[in-house]
Amino acid sequence: MSDTNSDFFNKLNPFVTIPNILNDSNYQKLPVDWFIVITDIRGSTKAIEAGLYKDVNVVGVSSIIAAKNACGDLDIPFIFGGDGATLFIPPEKIEAVKKALSTTKKKSRDDFKLELRVSVIPAFEIYNRNSEIFIARMRLSQTAHIAMAKGTGIALAEDLTKKTKEYEIAEDGKTLADAHKGLECRWNPIESQRGEILTVIVQACESGTSTYVRVLNEITDSVPELSLLDVKKISASWPPKHLYKEISMKHAAPMKYIYYVLTLLWVAFLAIVINAQRKNEKSLVAKYMNELGTNTDFVKFDETFRMVIDITLAQKAKILEILEKYRKNGEIYFGTHSSAEALMTCFVQTNHDHVHFVDGGSGGYALAAKQLKAQKLA
Repeated sequence: MSDTNSDFFNKLNPFVTIPNILNDSNYQKLPVDWFIVITDIRGSTKAIEAGLYKDVNVVGVSSIIAAKNACGDLDIPFIFGGDGATLFIPPEKIEAVKKALSTTKKKSRDDFKLELRVSVIPAFEIYNRNSEIFIARMRLSQTAHIAMAKGTGIALAEDLTKKTKEYEIAEDGKTLADAHKGLECRWNPIESQRGEILTVIVQACESGTSTYVRVLNEITDSVPELSLLDVKKISASWPPKHLYKEISMKHAAPMKYIYYVLTLLWVAFLAIVINAQRKNEKSLVAKYMNELGTNTDFVKFDETFRMVIDITLAQKAKILEILEKYRKNGEIYFGTHSSAEALMTCFVQTNHDHVHFVDGGSGGYALAAKQLKAQKLA
């Protein structure tokens, strides 16, 4: 069987520790007949500055969920970026993914007033332009994995997405009923337990991982345990602040109003069960909550290093000092955003198969990216 088969991602040896994100031996070249799918929201920064940061997150995560659902049991690589995502799709699934993402585009426009751009770029187009893409697989738990990516082809694919409409898909006018099945927005924002939630984006001036390795090593020396979730503190929200956004993305009117009321009642029941069982280590609730703490994408790499972490003010000052040093040396650009909380949007397939997408509060990734872009223009 050739290396272009659909099991490419599953066959990658998973790694589990953060420093290995930058280990070149964990990466393999994306098969030439696969596709790069990039989703992003036009005008997302303005939407976030207008207070629509959760709407932006919901739409961004929904594009991942739609593609994942379209691929069925096949595990595909994806990277969440706050206002969109980068996904890698095998050829036999690309038409199903296009149809699913057409639904996401329509729902985003109709229910959230956000324009979701979706580009589908053949990998061979990237390789024909003398660029490459490599994929790695990070294991969060026994059932959850996320992807990392590197190579100059990532930036090229993003550039093609933003500068030409050649690869952009249009809405087909149809809506798939279960396109966003598994989307959940039922937890309270994750409040900082140490001082601040810091969203960080770092982009090296030269290709390759050597600069990132040095930056990350210095950061992990200052903050030995990069982490976000304290599952003992996270709580189910009732009434769920963002539940209507979940229901709007998953259901059409008039049924969405019925689903909203039914889900409100269901979440109220779940909140009682969770509070009663979370301290019982043998319960399914306790097991799920523990997995909730591990199955988050709070750190990632796609030729740009990103993380959302809970840190003390002293740790924040040290991290900013490290980043500024490398910036002044002309080695990196970076952006950061501080907030009192982080937001979590979830994809729950079963009690044991769930991934949780994290962004800094009030638009962490988008506003950090805005700062990074300003550094580049300075």
